[in-house]
Amino acid sequence: MKKTIAHFIEEKIKTHQRFIYDQIVKIDQYRSIVIGPFDNDNNTEFPFDCYYNLNNIKDLQRFFAEQNVMAIHVHHGKHVKSILPACIEYNIPIIVSIRGRDGSSKFKSYARNTKRYSSLVKHGAMYLPVCHFLAEELKTLGFPDEKIHVLYGGIDLNLFPYTERTLPENGEIRILSVGRLVEKKGFPTLIQAFKQVHAKFPNTKLHIIGTGKDEQKIQSLISECELQDAVVLKGALDLRQISNELKKAHLFCLASQTGSDGDIEGIPNALKEAMASGLPVISTQHAGIPELIEHKVTGYLVPESDDSELAKGIQFFLKHPEIWKKYTQGARKVIEKNFDLNKQIQEQQKLYDLLDDDSQRFET
Repeated sequence: MKKTIAHFIEEKIKTHQRFIYDQIVKIDQYRSIVIGPFDNDNNTEFPFDCYYNLNNIKDLQRFFAEQNVMAIHVHHGKHVKSILPACIEYNIPIIVSIRGRDGSSKFKSYARNTKRYSSLVKHGAMYLPVCHFLAEELKTLGFPDEKIHVLYGGIDLNLFPYTERTLPENGEIRILSVGRLVEKKGFPTLIQAFKQVHAKFPNTKLHIIGTGKDEQKIQSLISECELQDAVVLKGALDLRQISNELKKAHLFCLASQTGSDGDIEGIPNALKEAMASGLPVISTQHAGIPELIEHKVTGYLVPESDDSELAKGIQFFLKHPEIWKKYTQGARKVIEKNFDLNKQIQEQQKLYDLLDDDSQRFET
């Protein structure tokens, strides 16, 4: 039997979390099993062949030995507290992916995360932030530098083929944004910016994909700005539907910002997907986004929470359609080099190899 990575998820994977599913099922150099505290349901978007409910396992030590578990990979920092005691008790190395809020040292998040990780800092084997920005945040939270390894999240390039875009002479100019309707995605800033853009370019329309707790607030702002006919809330869509929406768009904008509670992004997959698809992108100088987008080279970046600057960024592309090809071809190359899912899965397995090498040296 191959050495096994046990992937721990505390709750069922949501539609917008396919990246977690991919990091589990596409592993081929190690055997993958999934463990968690809920019953498996094959009637799901993300089925697993080898799932085990921890509540039904009477002897965890024996289970880990029989499954040849080399390490447990926890796919979100907030889930660590549920499985770390077992890792410590049975001497199983724990790997933790850090994706955004779970790695923040900003505002209230500092106290929350330092408390949450007080034991993990001492006992963790490897920490995998999704960008260098989050790596620095982890150091601020007290994590040892030598155990931090940046692992960029990859996307399926076959699902997001590059298509060259042009600015239409007539008809709708479609600006697309994708994200949960929560504070850190900055949709109020985007709507205020779009109000300025729409006044000068009345053929523009803003389409927003996503749902979330701020939906009513956003809907009210759209009405307040008298943009009901120009802004479309499309709700939640799966990845293939998002791919189709990207094909219909002309520009992509994501106004990410730091939440009042310290919530932050890593590097949003929505931006990677847009860049892969050939859309000119406008975003903010937030978290790991500058690691993805180089200002006025592969996209346009503005300060967080600045609707006037964001409007300028959108208008920059509307006024200069002749630069779209250069920007988008460069952006696609960045995605192919650093954010290709297949390449990043191989990088993930190389990091597992480091743990395997360490354990073999310890045994000898």
